[in-house]
Amino acid sequence: MSEETWDGEDEYAVAERIDGAHADNPRLSAWLTEQQGRFEDWSRHHGGGWDFGERSLDRVEALIREHVTSVDDLFAREATPLVQVACWYVGEVHNRTRGTQWRMDPEPADSHPWSARPYVIVPFARLHEYEDPEGIDYDARPQHHPLSSLLALLRTDPPAGQGSLRSELDAYGPGGRSAT
Repeated sequence: MSEETWDGEDEYAVAERIDGAHADNPRLSAWLTEQQGRFEDWSRHHGGGWDFGERSLDRVEALIREHVTSVDDLFAREATPLVQVACWYVGEVHNRTRGTQWRMDPEPADSHPWSARPYVIVPFARLHEYEDPEGIDYDARPQHHPLSSLLALLRTDPPAGQGSLRSELDAYGPGGRSAT
């Protein structure tokens, strides 16, 4: 990013401004409202008793493996309630157990499809807890794209057994903190 783009702002101010824009925007609000509205039917359709606990991620994992056959199938069904609510649920488990928050780019880049998808990240106020070991990135907070996690479940050589989605919670460290 050039100095002209920053308009004299330091890295902290730029990162804070971007985080704020990703935290509070109509795209994110609409997506969250839609998934929350779908959750009750989704839950009932998929066995009920979804408690947003860490172990419930094993159920999400089993659900996706049962209903989605491949990476291509997941992308074909990405906009369906099955996949969207599953993504929302995975993110909500992160939020409730690790203190992350939802974010979505208000103006995603056509050249970067992941910028159009929601993700969870540690709050900006905790930026100082996460350091890039290589010293390159100013903002080294772990972020999590739930759809990416579902894709990992469907790759050619998926991890043995369940627990893949739960193991991703470890990126935030014990009790939601990174080991820096």
